[in-house]
Amino acid sequence: MTEEKEIISQSENLQSDKMRNTKIGKLLFTMSLPAIFSMLVQALYNIVDSIFLTGIDYKIKGYVGSDVGADSFLAVSIVMPMTMLVVAIAIGIGVGANAYIARKLGEGNKLNADKCAKTAIIMALCAWAVMIVLAFTVSRPFVAAFASDENATDINYVIEQGALYLTVYMALSGGLIIDITLARILQATGNMKIPMISQLAGALTNIGLDALFIIAFKMGVFGAILATVIGQWVAAAIDLIVFFVKKQDVSISLKGFKPSKHYFLRITKIGAPALIMNAMGSVITIIMNIMLKEYANGVNVLSAYFKVQSFVFMPVFGLMQGTMPILSYNYGANEKKRFNDTFKLALYVALGVMAVGTLLFQLCPEALMSIFKSKIPDDASPEKIAELTAKNELFVKEGAYAFRCISIAFVPAAFSILLINMLQSINCPISSLLMSLSRQLIFLIPSALLFNYLWKMQGIWFCYPFAEILAVLVYLPFAIRDYRKQFQYKAKQYQEHLLGG
Repeated sequence: MTEEKEIISQSENLQSDKMRNTKIGKLLFTMSLPAIFSMLVQALYNIVDSIFLTGIDYKIKGYVGSDVGADSFLAVSIVMPMTMLVVAIAIGIGVGANAYIARKLGEGNKLNADKCAKTAIIMALCAWAVMIVLAFTVSRPFVAAFASDENATDINYVIEQGALYLTVYMALSGGLIIDITLARILQATGNMKIPMISQLAGALTNIGLDALFIIAFKMGVFGAILATVIGQWVAAAIDLIVFFVKKQDVSISLKGFKPSKHYFLRITKIGAPALIMNAMGSVITIIMNIMLKEYANGVNVLSAYFKVQSFVFMPVFGLMQGTMPILSYNYGANEKKRFNDTFKLALYVALGVMAVGTLLFQLCPEALMSIFKSKIPDDASPEKIAELTAKNELFVKEGAYAFRCISIAFVPAAFSILLINMLQSINCPISSLLMSLSRQLIFLIPSALLFNYLWKMQGIWFCYPFAEILAVLVYLPFAIRDYRKQFQYKAKQYQEHLLGG
């Protein structure tokens, strides 16, 4: 039986019907606001976590360096690309399921939407199994490759603590992967409230336990990762409870379910651009760290930038979480006008957020960088105070320069992110993938290598705006072509009565 013939009419009212009937402004607001709020809380966690780590000033057994706060922050900064990879895999599964489920619900095909949701759960569990294997094989070699005497005052401490953090993070990453997958499935049905609540609960748990473990119990880096994984599992538990105590538009029960290669391939095909886009962030950060580890503050400056810019990008990503199911649903329902209105409104909002972020990074980058200064111990000698003060001043100066350079990319990035989101929603994963690869790899890395060769660390930061601007200029005409082609195809399906409840 072909997919098109598996259409079933729905006599019941589905929560997802609002994506066909509610006014676009109200719909986008109600769909996006919970995701934006929860992602801002996540961004706040990233900052708070770093403040706790750089603020460590108590004695740690075996530590022989001169700046335990900076070394602790460096250990976590080094492992960031690998943690980004775990998130990328979860997002790839979640986005693939999200777009496909929303499209099937838009077509009136709840049966296929159910099968897709269940397949996504199996894929999430398999991904977790892979992460467990990697946790105990790659953690220490990875950290050792990026710790150096140039960027650490106690290289052994950085390697030990970084390896510990990464091992625990990956081995217990099931909470993160399950949470992201379930949240995207719920969002595909129009349920944005539960993902907001679960992520908020997870982030607040994380922040509270950070204070308890790092400050009160003086557990250092281990306290930070312990708080992180507990928060992730709290979020996943809330999502699971919702599915099993209240009927949703789709079911995730695996009882009697036989996995099908068809749905695995569909999720993989649609989610691949999102996975690669986020995984490319991991790869790019690794490559950038290879170049930046030669400079005393390079790795920590890049890490600080990623944590602060999340306050700008997270609202846009939250907006995309609300936009994706609306676009996918109305593409599936062949509601072209609603699709266009949603895209335009999302673009205006994204551009506004990015413009404000650009102003913030241009006008007060020193204040933003000061968040990550190492804490000077109260009992430090005058010589120690002078040393750490000079080190902090250089760190802030170099970071502020980087912030101003990179933030030029913010506005063109809004175009790129929304175009990629739109291409995924209309089933153009290849075009979406190519654009993702170009802005994050094909255009970025060669320019980073060139600028680093020509102007050292002062030049390397300009690779970000260069890549974003070039990606928009190159791929905008192709995105317009794909949009027109896909809606012509969808209209033909309806005209030939292949779709519709």
